[in-house]
Amino acid sequence: MKKSLINKLLLIVVILFTSLSLHAQSHKIAASFTGGYVQGGFGGMATLDYKVNEFDYVQLNIQAGFAKLEYQDIKIPVNLYGFNAGYFFDILRNNKRTFALSIGAGGTVGYETINNGDEELENSQILDIDTGKVVFGAYAGIDADIFLIPTIAINIKANEVYHANSDIGEFTPYLGLGIKLILK
Repeated sequence: MKKSLINKLLLIVVILFTSLSLHAQSHKIAASFTGGYVQGGFGGMATLDYKVNEFDYVQLNIQAGFAKLEYQDIKIPVNLYGFNAGYFFDILRNNKRTFALSIGAGGTVGYETINNGDEELENSQILDIDTGKVVFGAYAGIDADIFLIPTIAINIKANEVYHANSDIGEFTPYLGLGIKLILK
């Protein structure tokens, strides 16, 4: 009797586990939080994904980057706060839906501060560039999700941001690692 009951419970657990793992990516809304590398420093990103169908999603994120720019042997702090909106689609995923790789692109707008908004450097030189301004452009990215359970995944991001009007450099990479939470 006990053996029969244990076998039935094990069968139920296996069925539940199998059905959950098969639907690991059948979600509508997800949020991810990553931290990582930006050129010359570190950054972070908070992202919201909204699936428009089984394979495609709209991605909105807020990004902050804190870096040091070397200018005439002086390290100048450069901070960037940006909003990115893009469209992503799956290019690879496994049959169990525990892994997904997506690519996408979109637009970006943000605010860039150089030397904390101060035109004078520590050696009393004056910067001949804007120390704070709105920047805009486009970005392209790759997102990888490795699902630990159906509602939590490890999220890996690689973005290249192009700011058309930046004074310090038009291309800025972001490589991040974090967690994705399935909300709905």
